[in-house]
Amino acid sequence: MNTMRVIAIRRFGGVDVLEDEVWPIPEPAPGEVRIRISAASFNPIDLFWRAGRLDRRLPVVLGRDFSGAVEATGDGVSDLAVGDVVFGYQAGSRASNGTYAEYMCLPAELVARAPAGWPATSIAALPVAALTAQRCVVSKARVQRGDSALVAGAAGGVGSMIVQMLMLAGASPILATAGSHRSAAYLTGELGLKRGWVIHYAGLDEEALVKSVRDKNGGQQVDHTFDTAGGAMKRLAFHAARVDGNVVSIVEEPPDFPLNIWDERTSPMSQRSLSFHFVEIGARAWMRERATWLEYRRELDQIARWAQAGQIAPPPVRVMGPLAACTAREAHTLLETGHAGGKLVMTIGDTDGR
Repeated sequence: MNTMRVIAIRRFGGVDVLEDEVWPIPEPAPGEVRIRISAASFNPIDLFWRAGRLDRRLPVVLGRDFSGAVEATGDGVSDLAVGDVVFGYQAGSRASNGTYAEYMCLPAELVARAPAGWPATSIAALPVAALTAQRCVVSKARVQRGDSALVAGAAGGVGSMIVQMLMLAGASPILATAGSHRSAAYLTGELGLKRGWVIHYAGLDEEALVKSVRDKNGGQQVDHTFDTAGGAMKRLAFHAARVDGNVVSIVEEPPDFPLNIWDERTSPMSQRSLSFHFVEIGARAWMRERATWLEYRRELDQIARWAQAGQIAPPPVRVMGPLAACTAREAHTLLETGHAGGKLVMTIGDTDGR
C-alpha cells in the first residue's frame, strides 16, 4: 500500500496531541485533484480544531492552506492537469485530510494555479490570509477609491493583506495599528504606508486611540474599520467608525465580551447606524451547495493575478521547519501565545512546487 507521512490527532487537547503518523495516500474522487504538497501554513483556526471546538471527528489531520503540484485528477476535472503548480484552501471537511501531510485530495474548485516564480513557502501563506482579506475589503465593506479605513492588527497575516487590498481599491488614508516598532517598520517599509498613518497603541486607552484615528483622518471617524485582532482592537473598530460606516471582523469573542452591540442606549452600532460584517471564508463550503464553490476558484485566480503582477506581496513568512509533529507543536505554541509575527509555514515536499 502506498503511504504518506502526516501529522494527526487522535484526541483533543494541547500541543502534545499532535503526532507523526503514516496514512494511506488518498485517491481523488470525481471532481477532485490529488496534490503533492510542497508547503503548508498554520492558522489560528487549527487551534480550535485541535481543541475539539469545531468538529468531533477523530482521527484528523489539521491544516487549511498549501502550495504544491497536481499529481492526479479524478473524473470530470478538465481545468487542472497533472504537473500544474497550484495553491488552495482546504475548506474544513471537504477534503480527504488537512494540509499537515505529504498528499491530499480535495475538490478542484478549491484549487488554482499558483503565481509563477514565487517560493512555495510564500505561496502557502497566501490562501487563507488573502481570501479572508478579499472578502473583508471587496465583498463585505465594498471599499471605493477615496474611502478612509482603519486596520486593527495590520501587521499580521490577514491584516497585511487587508492593507494591500485597500491600497488596490484606492482607499486613503489607510490607518493601521502597530504594537511595536518592528510592526510599524514593516507597515511603512514593506507595505508602503505613510508614517503618519500608523497608530502606536501601546499605553493608549480607548479614548486616546479613537482620538488618534480622528486626528489622522482630518478630525473625522473613518468609513471602514477592520478588526483582525479582537479584544480592545474590536472595541476600537466600533468606536472609530463613522455614522453609516462599516465594521468588519474576523475574530470571535466570548459571551462576556464588554461590548453589547444590540443595546440601543450604549451600542456604537446603534448610535451611528453601523453595518457589521463577520467573515468566515469556510462558511460557503460548509453550508452552500457545491455549485457555489466556484467562487473560491475565481477569488484564488484573482489573488494569483495580483501576485503575478506584483500588486500584492505575501504576508511576512517564518519557516518553522519540515513536516514533523515537533514543527507543528512549536507553531501552535507561537500562535497560542500571540508571538507568530506573520504567517508560520512548514516545508513538506519539493519547495520549488514541481
